[in-house]
Amino acid sequence: MRKSVSIILLLVLLFNMIGYRAWFYYAEKKADAAMEARIDKDQYDDNDLITLQIPLYNPYQLEQKTFERANGEVNINGKTFKYVKRKVSDGNLILLCLADNHKTVLKKARTNYENVANDLTTNGKNSGRPGTLKSFGGSDYICQYGSMGVWEYGNIVIQFAAFQTLNFTDPHIAIPGKPPQLSV
Repeated sequence: MRKSVSIILLLVLLFNMIGYRAWFYYAEKKADAAMEARIDKDQYDDNDLITLQIPLYNPYQLEQKTFERANGEVNINGKTFKYVKRKVSDGNLILLCLADNHKTVLKKARTNYENVANDLTTNGKNSGRPGTLKSFGGSDYICQYGSMGVWEYGNIVIQFAAFQTLNFTDPHIAIPGKPPQLSV
């Protein structure tokens, strides 16, 4: 009896650690394959397509007169869209996208399950150990930017480089409260 209960509890623990991730990964891949098959077979309504225009700052860009099939996806405000067609016109990349509602629901379900399984809340309050987390606000670190230019001397070219450094104002982050007392 004890052995079977311990095996069941171990299986529940393993599912909570990695099993749900594998299941959601499998479900998302299956949803991707089904959506790609629908798109490849043109089983969608053209009225459901959403147009995204992205400016291209590339001189001498070749113009395309017709759309071509595109693969990929974009996530906008938590909603997943699959690329259906694309073309380059007037210096813009025009993407026609189709909303992938099934994958959006799966991602939200995965996030909700992770929050519940890991005892995370979405209202900004920490229900676990109070006082153990440090927020990194604007005064906790200093962000510095630097850059170098490009110069040409004869046939030697020195190239431009940009960098960013993040320096903590106080590298020792204190945790409020005293440690528990040892009782022997």
